[in-house]
This record gives sequence, C-alpha cells and structure tokens, in this order.
Amino acid sequence: MRSSVVMTALFTAFFGFALAGLKGSDNTGCLKRSSSAIAITADGATLLVVNRDSNSLTLVDTATRRKVAEIRVGVDPRAVAVDDARSRAYVANQGSDSVSVVDLTARQLIDEVAVGDSPVGVAVSPDGRVVAVAELGDDTVRLLHAADLSTLAVIVVADRPYGLSFTLAGRHLLITHLLSGQVSVISLNREPAFRSSFVSFVTQISTWPNVAPAPTIVVNAAGTRAYLPQTVAHALGLNIQFDNTVFPRVSVLDLETNGHQPSEDISLPEKDQPVGLPWDVTLARNDTELWVVNAASNDVSVLDISNPAQVKRVAHIPVADNPRGIVVSPDGTRVYVNNTLAGTLSVIDANTYSVTEDITVTDIPLPPVLLNGKRLFHSSARGDLAQGRWISCNTCHVEAEHDGRTWLLQYVGELPPGATPVIKRNTTSLLGMIETYPLRWSAEWDESADSEFSIRFEQFGAGLIHDEEMNATLGEPNQGRAYDLDCLATYIDSLAVPFRKHTLTLAERRGKMIFESPETKCAECHPAPLYTDLQVHDVGTANAEGEWLGPHIDTPTLRFLYDSAPYLHDGSTATLRDVWMTANPEDKHGITSHLTEQETEDLIAFLLALPYE
Repeated sequence: MRSSVVMTALFTAFFGFALAGLKGSDNTGCLKRSSSAIAITADGATLLVVNRDSNSLTLVDTATRRKVAEIRVGVDPRAVAVDDARSRAYVANQGSDSVSVVDLTARQLIDEVAVGDSPVGVAVSPDGRVVAVAELGDDTVRLLHAADLSTLAVIVVADRPYGLSFTLAGRHLLITHLLSGQVSVISLNREPAFRSSFVSFVTQISTWPNVAPAPTIVVNAAGTRAYLPQTVAHALGLNIQFDNTVFPRVSVLDLETNGHQPSEDISLPEKDQPVGLPWDVTLARNDTELWVVNAASNDVSVLDISNPAQVKRVAHIPVADNPRGIVVSPDGTRVYVNNTLAGTLSVIDANTYSVTEDITVTDIPLPPVLLNGKRLFHSSARGDLAQGRWISCNTCHVEAEHDGRTWLLQYVGELPPGATPVIKRNTTSLLGMIETYPLRWSAEWDESADSEFSIRFEQFGAGLIHDEEMNATLGEPNQGRAYDLDCLATYIDSLAVPFRKHTLTLAERRGKMIFESPETKCAECHPAPLYTDLQVHDVGTANAEGEWLGPHIDTPTLRFLYDSAPYLHDGSTATLRDVWMTANPEDKHGITSHLTEQETEDLIAFLLALPYE
C-alpha cells in the first residue's frame, strides 16, 4: 500500500457475511465492460481510441473506417469507457490525475474531473450510473456518480489497481493489480440511493503468485467466467533460459464460486507462439473464442475455448507496435486493435482472421529517436531484442518501473574463484536513472547503452550491436555503436521521476530532522536532492560467499521508496522497518540502533514521502 486514503463511503456491516457467488443475475448484455485502451459504442458505429503520447482520444467511424475527430484530453491517457445512454466517453489520464469527459455527439471535451493519483483504468456500469476509476498511485478505486460526477466512494484496495470490469448486471466490480495475481472484488448495492451503503464489501481472489503485469480482466456474457491476461515469473526467480524465465498465460476465474479455476487456465506458449506480454483480451463468437493482444510481440492470439479442457489455436495475427487494446464489433464481424506506439488501429476480419486495414488515428508527437527507443523498450518482436519474441525491457521494468521481483542472475563466462553461478538482484525502477549513474546494484553499468548486456544475457536476444563491434567487457562505451541502441538509451534516459505535491506532516518533519542529523548520518550517503551520493559502499549485505559482484553496492536513490518494495539489492527486506531491524546489525545503513520506536516511525514516514515538492 503506497499511501493512506480515507474512504468517503463507509462499508456496511456485511463484512461478516459469507460472500455469495458473483454470477447472480449477471447474464444480460454482451458488450465488453472492462477497462481498455479502446472502446466501441453499443451500435457499433464509433470506435474510441486512446492515444497515450498524443494526449488525445480519436473517434473513428466504423462504416467509412475514417478518423472523424481527435479530441484533446488530459496528460497520458490510458483507458476509455463509453456511456451509451448519455453519449459520453470517460478517459483516465494518468499524468494529469484526471478523468476527461467527452460528449460523443458534439465530439468535444465537456469536463475534466480531478481524481486520485495516477488513474489508469476506467469503466462504466451497465446501467450507466456509475463510473469506476482505478487510481494506481493511491491504491484506491473511486466510484463516480455519472449524473453529476460527484464521488460516491473511494475504496482502499490492494497495491496498484489497474484493470477494471463490471459484471454484466453491475453487482460487482473486478479489479486487477498490476504486479500481483490478485483480483479484488467490490460488491455494489444495485440501488445506490444511500451513499453510505453503496459499497457492501471487498474480497480477494488469488490466481498465481509472482505475477507482473496483470493489466486487465474481462467477463463473459453468462457472468460465469472472467479472463485475466498475466505474465508469471519463474517461482525461484531464475533467468537460465528465455522460455523458463517468464510464462505468458490467461488465468480464469469462476464467478459462481468466486475462485481461481486453474484447470481452465491457458498457457499461451503451449497454444500459440510467439507471444510476449499479453495485455488485453476480449471474447467473440458467443464467448467460444478468446482474442489475446500480446503487447511485446506485436500480435494477436485467437483461441477456441469452447471446450476449456482442449483449448485450440485458431489464428495468430501480426499487428503493429505495442498493441494494448482490443474490442469486437457488436455484430461480431470485425475486431479492432489499438497499436499504441504505431498510432494506428488494425481492422481485423473476424471470419478470415486477417488485417484488412490499418487506420492512422494520431501522429505520435515524439522525436524520431525517442519514439524508436520507446518502441524498442516495449518490444520483443525482433530476434536482436529477444529470443523467441519472449521478453522485452517492459516485461521486468513494468511501465519503466519494476516488477516487485528478485531475480537470480546467471553468471556468463568463467566464474571467479569461489563464486556461485547465480546471485540475487531486486528489479529497480528506471525512472530518473540518468540522474543517478552508475547503474545497477553493483554499479557495473556506467551508461544506459549498457542495456546491450541486458538484451543479450537477460532477454537472450542477439543484441543491437554487431558482434565484431561489441565490447566484451563492461567499462568500455557502447553508446555510438548502434543507432537502435542509442535510441533505446535515449528513451531510458528520458524517464523522469514522478514528484508529488505534498506538504510534510508533523511526523514527516520529525523524520526529516532524524534523517539529516549527524547522529544517524543517513544524509551522508543519501544527500538531497537525489538522495544518493552516486558512490559504492560495503554495507554488509552483499558480502556472502559466492557474491561475484559484491561486496560493494551502489548507493540507491531513496526517491519513491513508497513504490519500490521489496528493499535492498537482494529483495530480502519487505519493509523499511526490516532494513533497520534485521539488515542493519552494525549500523551500516545509518546509525539507527539507538532510535526509539516513535523515532523509527517518523524516519520511515519521511522516507515514504520522498520525493515531494
């Protein structure tokens, strides 16, 4: 949980009541009611396409297959949902912490609603009365009254809520969490006349552990099953071979028993290859076909799920760069895919399983070098980037941050004396990385172009540098040796730290004084504003036998600690308290053994507030 949020609508006394099946009478309707980067109106006449880098929403006429409007919305829009009754669209804007409201008849923006931190998902209830917003930065889901856009409730859920889907009678809202296999379920009263009892309770359904990302979820027309695309990591964190590091799959939830249905789960590589980073799904042909958008391998997998025990591959359809949204026309004849880094919409004939047209929906306003680098970061579709089109940079550095995992990295080459073949390394965020060179936990990289080593040894690609021009050892510059590598490094270096407008509380101010005091010496190695001295130190955590990159560890920045658990190079501490209570016996992480319980709490409060304006 990254921040404390007070609910504006209280749970009722139903917590002690056993959770009934989610199906209920949720068997009406057929439209996709899940959060996505693309939507379609109920009459099938208009497509709505989110353009993340253009900060816009494009409307496409399906009859003429032409763009009819591109409407400016908020910053970094991620998802769109349609309210057909009011002829409105709602767009979740992660960068501006807002929801844009678009009048589809007038084709113009009519309102901008301030919401919580980093809204990434939005969905409209089947009756059109409730707009749900997933606020990733606050670990909350906000429910808006569609009539006046007032807040009905702000519900605290598990870490990083992302995808949303209403069951088809609107009794329940399913929420995915970007870096876990959990699905939260919010039960809703059907008549929200009394706001204090609008939310009945929240429960959790767990699928597989060690999942990242799990971006969306879709419910079938019968209300009996929900489908969740996921990327599951090796349980031990091994990266020995490309195809046993991560496992693309679709997990299935039984909404009648409120449980995971592993017997119906779909291991995507066993049915269709190549696939990389499944991101969105939809159902077709009376829910007998599952269409899966693979965001890294730039393709669509079509699967026959009419017999869950014998799922069969129907088609494999290449599309364009970084597809992240998919929707089926109401008559089932066409499927549309939003290629977010191509600025195009792929039109697929649902009978021939072929792309019949690519419609330009926006001109992506990024400089060519930056756009190419961003495409490379999100892609596994080339052999020089990834073996088997399996792993992209974004697979582990989800949305340029981290995956919450600790990996066992394999040593390549002749082992140093006494070293073990693998070491533990916790995935770090790439945000603001250009400010904190050197890079990686052991400071073995001195430039972002050293990502070449990650491409070769962690994504198992052939590499962006020709072998005869490749520096075999770290330390020699790789920048300037390949245009694509320079583009990738430029994109990584462009990633900025997300500052939050925040006034320090009394406890946080006390913690700041402790942090900066000469007694703790925290600020000596972690000075503001970067909260790192850009040096390496032996702090006693990487001196185990066989640690071939230790014992010195690069001083990590303390910015966004609220968002980067677990901690330390090996991910061995789940909380900041553990850093001092269990991993700092000799006071090498700052002299903290003398702190009282209250002082420790205050110090933690300050650190979790970083970075702030």
